Amino acid sequence: MMIPGEATIIANYLTIRSLNWLDTYQALIVPNLSTALGIFLMRQFFLTIPKDYYEAAAMDGASKFQFFIKVLLPLSRPAIGSLAIYSFLMTWNQYMWPLLVTNSDEMRTVQIGISMLQMAESQSFGLIMAGVVMIIIPSLVAFIVGQKQLIEGLGAGALKG
Repeated sequence: MMIPGEATIIANYLTIRSLNWLDTYQALIVPNLSTALGIFLMRQFFLTIPKDYYEAAAMDGASKFQFFIKVLLPLSRPAIGSLAIYSFLMTWNQYMWPLLVTNSDEMRTVQIGISMLQMAESQSFGLIMAGVVMIIIPSLVAFIVGQKQLIEGLGAGALKG
């Protein structure tokens, strides 16, 4: 988490290029599926779950997979929800990575499209502001839909009892 994304961007780019994923959806999606923050958040959340739950499930005859599906996943909904919202917002607002791995206009993201509306000769501020409002709408919808999960996820480890 202490290493900035700009320090690893060249290694990530070389990996994407070696997989022949340049200018594809995989290049935009796959590198953002796992982050240090996500791993740390989920690890810390799972450490708060008592071992007694696993022992009780084992005594009932549940396998490790059944314990994960039937006990851990329902308990970790707030953590998964807050991680999903955070990951979506961070990925949606990226500018540098999509600019680096996409070449065609069809694969460019909306943030790159807004920056392309700004030209040195003329700037249509009304068009740019309309585009910015359109970009903000999915972020607001994600936040409003997942607000309960986000608040529960942030407060899950804050209270004892």
